[in-house]
Amino acid sequence: MRQLISISLLFLITSFIFVNCAQSSKRTRKPVTNIQISPKNKNYKVGDKLTVNLQSKIKDGSLRQIELYLDGKSVFIGKEIVCSVDIETSNFSVGAHYLKTIATKEDGTTGENYFDFLLLSDIIPKKFGYKVIKSYPHNIANFTEGFEIRNNFLYEGTGQEGSSSIYKTDLATWKVIKDYRLDDQYFGEGITILNGKLYQLTYKTQIGFVRDINTFDLLKSWTYKNEQGWGLTNDGKSLIMSDGTEFIYYLDPETFKVSKRIQVCNNKTVMKNLNELEYINGEIWANIWTTDTVVKIDPNTGKIVAEIDLTGILSSNLVNYKTPVDVLNGIAYDNEKNKIYVTGKFWPKLFEIELVENTK
Repeated sequence: MRQLISISLLFLITSFIFVNCAQSSKRTRKPVTNIQISPKNKNYKVGDKLTVNLQSKIKDGSLRQIELYLDGKSVFIGKEIVCSVDIETSNFSVGAHYLKTIATKEDGTTGENYFDFLLLSDIIPKKFGYKVIKSYPHNIANFTEGFEIRNNFLYEGTGQEGSSSIYKTDLATWKVIKDYRLDDQYFGEGITILNGKLYQLTYKTQIGFVRDINTFDLLKSWTYKNEQGWGLTNDGKSLIMSDGTEFIYYLDPETFKVSKRIQVCNNKTVMKNLNELEYINGEIWANIWTTDTVVKIDPNTGKIVAEIDLTGILSSNLVNYKTPVDVLNGIAYDNEKNKIYVTGKFWPKLFEIELVENTK
């Protein structure tokens, strides 16, 4: 009797395993679509015609359709296992783009795949040098992070914990007429002035401040998700922020929500380390951290339209100066007088400059 029970039990277990294995082998498999772009092995640029080649692999069943998305927007629906789609990039912004496919079998099973590609600028940036029109004294203790002119006053935000401050200088006399020091835990970064308010970033605390332009009293603060705050300017409507990457962010000045993000590229590479910003005649100007280069950026496309080489601007205007200085950082534009000023961290001078185009 015991032997009969054991044999029956063994039969049931064996049958269960067999049935489950049989069911497992019949489970439907997701379709897989390979994505390739031709031409291959080249840096793509805005204006290039790209061909996206799709090849779906179906191990069981048949294909109902395949749908191709470009940056989240559907651009193609087909039913062929192998197909290709041409994409014109003339109106694309520079930077990263992505493709996504969703292949669907007749039984409703879907499979997804993704492919990223980069578009560089299709224009060669104009090259500029500079001419120093005039130089002015600059406080060598100022680790310059923000630099902006409004109504004949120069506003400067400085960094480093324990010494971060905001200064207001009268351009008629070049004397500081007001200053404010941040709490020691904050490393001050970029500043900008919009609608009678002074906005200021901090380096790693992910906090921004809004201050009264006349008193520097704190009106409100906000937080941002960027790991770091670097440069800040505005176009009269939105705050424009850099965070040390190749990205620039547009923020609503009331809600501080990001309304737009652009990636910045020239015709050779993405341009990282975007630092202090200034909005001049419809363009975003940016210091490239650790370099003597300032770039002009088209805010609509992210393309670098010009590069300004300021090499030697400080050293050629100083003789036997031994106090350590840091990098170029600070662009201020006097809209009323059409004057451009630049300076750097711990620099003893700031300069009014005029651009000189390199026609070679």
